Amino acid sequence: MNLRDYQETDAFEIIKWINNERDLKLWSANIYKNYPVTANDINNNYSSNCFWAKTLVDNNKIIGHLILRNPSVNKNIVRFGFIIVDPSLRGNGYGKILLNMAINFARKDLHAKEINLCVFGINKNAYLCYKSVGFKEREVKKNAFYYNGEYWDLIEMFLKI
Repeated sequence: MNLRDYQETDAFEIIKWINNERDLKLWSANIYKNYPVTANDINNNYSSNCFWAKTLVDNNKIIGHLILRNPSVNKNIVRFGFIIVDPSLRGNGYGKILLNMAINFARKDLHAKEINLCVFGINKNAYLCYKSVGFKEREVKKNAFYYNGEYWDLIEMFLKI
């Protein structure tokens, strides 16, 4: 299993994992406005941004994906985003593997001292996965996101490395 650089063809697999508009919002908030998101939408977003996109693969099977970026001028801080694992493989530890490999990349290659991310409070499995690799809550923004008649809390989490 390895964490490799994202390839544009990865988007064709990733879009299969987003089964409805709610999944899209949980994954990307309002970055992608329209459902269904297309491979071109992802690739166009990635081509215009400065970050490291990574894909977890096992024997050429795409397992998961995320991006890493510097959210501020402080290059010691790295932010994880667009974290996703193939839904058919969730619950088998692949999220932890993806996160731990990305944490190692951030520490060794990007020289990060802190990693942060945000997760919607309604996304309990993702929240528990982040906690399981050491992320802690920094701030909870109540009712920060509105989707389809629901208000979702936004939880910022961090990990000192």
